[in-house]
Amino acid sequence: MSPAEIQPITILAVPFPAQSHLNQLLHFSLILSSRNLPVHFAAPSSSIHQAQLRLHGWPSTSVGNIHFHELALLPPAPLPPSSPPHLSHALRLFETPFLLLPSLSSLLHSLSLSSRRLIVLHDTFMSVAALEAASLPNAESYTFQCVSAFQALFELQPNLRPKTRANPIVAAQFDDWVPKPILESVKRLEHERPVEAGIIANSCRVLDGEFVDLLAEEYGSKKVFAVSPLHLIGPRVAVVSEKRHECLVWLDKQPVASVVYLSFGSTTTMAGVQVEQLAIGLRRSGQRFIWVIREADEGAIGSESDSRTGGLPAGFKEEMEGFGMIMKGWAPQVNILAHPSTAAFVSHCGWNSIMESLSYGVPIIAWPMQIDQPRNAMILTEYLKSGVMVREWDHRKEVVPAARVEEVVRMVVVEEEGKEMRERAKKIGEEIQKVVAEGGSSMADLNAFVAHITRQG
Repeated sequence: MSPAEIQPITILAVPFPAQSHLNQLLHFSLILSSRNLPVHFAAPSSSIHQAQLRLHGWPSTSVGNIHFHELALLPPAPLPPSSPPHLSHALRLFETPFLLLPSLSSLLHSLSLSSRRLIVLHDTFMSVAALEAASLPNAESYTFQCVSAFQALFELQPNLRPKTRANPIVAAQFDDWVPKPILESVKRLEHERPVEAGIIANSCRVLDGEFVDLLAEEYGSKKVFAVSPLHLIGPRVAVVSEKRHECLVWLDKQPVASVVYLSFGSTTTMAGVQVEQLAIGLRRSGQRFIWVIREADEGAIGSESDSRTGGLPAGFKEEMEGFGMIMKGWAPQVNILAHPSTAAFVSHCGWNSIMESLSYGVPIIAWPMQIDQPRNAMILTEYLKSGVMVREWDHRKEVVPAARVEEVVRMVVVEEEGKEMRERAKKIGEEIQKVVAEGGSSMADLNAFVAHITRQG
């Protein structure tokens, strides 16, 4: 290859193949690509298709600026006989980094030969990419953390300084926050920590700036860039689709701040008996709603035994027609939360969902189910004071009765008791909008990251 064909810089993004991870790293890749940087995105073919299909907020042509690479997977070994059947797909998911390593290694070496500097952006669970890149003389690796800064600190234990370890948010313990077999798989992925040049934190100083600073102190010489919320750092022109989603057309017809949005993410399936109580509570609350009912993605670790759709009371959909909307499958969540008719969000408290909701000043009715969600709900309700818990984590295995659903929905949407919470969420939303504007902290960190990786020498 002639010197004229050598790229000054090439960026390779390596996501973990779960929806919340894929979505965030693809958004970040598109942001970098919009700055005329050559970006490659490498994942199994099914993950690339899923990420592209669910991409929202960008022109459909924008993905054409990304070079996608479908990574071949080695045949998986049989799971141990002791593996719980309901976790088999999830356990397979955590094997993915090792199964794609040969094809990823080949891609890394190829890109290294055609670049003066190769920047590897890898998910926390894809540290194999950084370990492989460490053998290349012109490669720099950066970890892209999909979780909050305070969750990232918790996961660094017991290697934290005593001061950080004593922080009540970082130190909080939640039993059974992730199934033991999955936790063992995660530890296997983190057994060897790569030598990183820096950290891309999926964080925002309005929401967890104190913890971003603690994270920077823990990492020492490694640079930490807090660049979120990514959904607000996108194309600077409105994306006009050929046809607006039917739920947005329905929202247009509803009064301002009158609709409750319910969605529990892509990793959980709610038991039928709980679906029934939730439906009854919604009906009794007298509040309009959009309720996304869908099965968890294959490989999710939070599915309960019954189908989430099985518990709707007989005739509920027909009775609520016009007053509430039930959706199956994907929903344009960011657009729903940004709509002036949306008043509250009943959420599992995934970190991306919290950032999306609060960025538009929408308070949250917290229903955490697994992984980082109980800690996210804790900071939402106790630290940010912009949400209310449906039930405490110690009671997570109990069915939340309809009366409690009715109580919290009315409290957050219409009751005087929730007025301060609503005002607090609105104020936080206004502050978040500022951090992604020119001169704001997230935009400054994004600019600093781009300047750092494109530096001369």
